[in-house]
Amino acid sequence: MYNKFLFCAAASLALASCSNTDVLEENMASGSAISFNSHVSNSSRASAMTNDTFTKFRVYGGYTIDGQTDYHTAFNGTEVTKNDGAWTYTGGAKYWVEGATYKFYAYSCDNTALSKGTPIFAPTGDKAGVFEISAFECGDEHQHDFIFAESGTIVGKETGNTPVSFTFKHVLSKVCAKFKSGFPAGVNVQITNVQIRNMYDRANFSSALAADERWNNPSRTIVYNETASEYTKTSLGIDGDNVISAAVPADGENAPVEAKDVTTNNGFFIPYTYTAAEVYLCFHIKVIGEDGATIKDEDIKGNIQPTWKPGVSYTYNITVNGTAAGLDKIEFTVDATDGISDWTEQEGGEIKF
Repeated sequence: MYNKFLFCAAASLALASCSNTDVLEENMASGSAISFNSHVSNSSRASAMTNDTFTKFRVYGGYTIDGQTDYHTAFNGTEVTKNDGAWTYTGGAKYWVEGATYKFYAYSCDNTALSKGTPIFAPTGDKAGVFEISAFECGDEHQHDFIFAESGTIVGKETGNTPVSFTFKHVLSKVCAKFKSGFPAGVNVQITNVQIRNMYDRANFSSALAADERWNNPSRTIVYNETASEYTKTSLGIDGDNVISAAVPADGENAPVEAKDVTTNNGFFIPYTYTAAEVYLCFHIKVIGEDGATIKDEDIKGNIQPTWKPGVSYTYNITVNGTAAGLDKIEFTVDATDGISDWTEQEGGEIKF
């Protein structure tokens, strides 16, 4: 899915029922330890983390016994690490309880624990068995691919318990910008300081909601004030050459030169459907003419109204031309129906011989 626009005019948890160690030994399946396996789903187009680079996640979850609504917490942010193709966790083995009903949740934030947001597995109350993250941030200060997985309901068996299988999915939106030249051949445009501004960069996450609605209560960490240059933002850097140019046709001796486009790095954003064009894509341009002189050197801003969905990668295609750069090109026209006005007839006067 591509959104296109053209710049034209320019916790500790108190367990109510029992602690982690309050497991009835006679119900424990001896030697049947809980284990995990996982992979990252590539069904979405956002794939900053892949199976090759994915090495660590954090697991949460627990179980209920005999139809109770409260959960015994088995894992509360336990680190699970990939070693020689197998996933192992810290803190000693946990064992299946026969007949107990389990739920497991897991996340990875670029193979690290969250530093912006508080994950919680609720053991009691009306949210018992739910995994939530409060005050998750996704802005310039916290740019990471974030993947999430859940096991669904699993009932422990006396023997034959298989590893808990996680299929991780990207739950943020991924955004980049691609710049193309609308100038004549020979004019180069340098693109720098590309930013998305005034987007929501803080939200809560809940496993209890539908997959497309799990991000809720979005807000901004900085209230927008363009005059004071205060706004939420995420920078989209450019690696390597950042100059765009138009194609140069062949001149008989030299082969044609293809147009040069520039694509930014990816940024990660909280999925949200905006109801107004209140998000801005901003960048700095420097226009260099055919003679090497700088024609324009200033900031450009365009407003957008995104519909960002979880696990989807968006590319904004921007054609930068003279109008977008704020340049008023000198042009000529012939103001006559056929291009040449009629002759004016006049007597030449009398000639005497």
